[in-house]
Amino acid sequence: MKTAIKLIPVFAIAGVLGVVAPSPVLADAAGNKALAAVDAAQSKAKTQHFIYDVTIQSPDKSDRSAKLDVKLKGDKRLTEFLAPADMKGTKVLILSPTQMYIYLPAFGKVRRIASHTTEQGFMGMTFSQDDLLLTTYGAFYDATSSGSVLDLTEKSGAGAPYPKVQLTIDSSNNLPTLIDYFSDSTTKVKTETRSGYTCKDDVCSPAELKMVDHSKGDAKTTLKRTTWEVNQPMSDDMFSKRALEQGS
Repeated sequence: MKTAIKLIPVFAIAGVLGVVAPSPVLADAAGNKALAAVDAAQSKAKTQHFIYDVTIQSPDKSDRSAKLDVKLKGDKRLTEFLAPADMKGTKVLILSPTQMYIYLPAFGKVRRIASHTTEQGFMGMTFSQDDLLLTTYGAFYDATSSGSVLDLTEKSGAGAPYPKVQLTIDSSNNLPTLIDYFSDSTTKVKTETRSGYTCKDDVCSPAELKMVDHSKGDAKTTLKRTTWEVNQPMSDDMFSKRALEQGS
């Protein structure tokens, strides 16, 4: 039985996983070339608009549901809650990893999201802000390749959200179908699956995303795409703190 979400504010204080620096791993030319192809495949759209049905499942709790409207333009992201009723109209604006804001309609106020909270679950989900921001990898990681699997290790001083990431790539579109996130060289903390890819022109997107958090009893969040638009006009003004303050 699904019930309305009791969501945890993204700026709430919560424990986070410790990160251990990875052992040095030598990248290979083939791995970095494959990683560049993944980044290119994930960066083809100028704008995208999604609506997702969200299901949140946690041990010993009833399933919770939500609906999200997500607009993307370059590195900018605007997410609005369409449901449940007590969260409707809540918006999160991401301009960069250090510029993030939340609009709370109950108070009519915009608050800045502290950067140290980005490792926490986003509004009660197993996806964190860091997970949602990590749309390309080359700036943060070097890669080694083994067939369809890319092992990514953090570049020195890159400030990556995870010291190690493993991607399983679909060779037909150079996009990941499975992503394992590690807190050190061996400890897997999250697993993300992306399935049901469809394409519009040369832009491809998964119909379903699922994130399992192994550190929280395999709690999981599933996003099922119900609407997807590509390269539709979006004003830069839409992605501004001023627009957020106006609740528009």
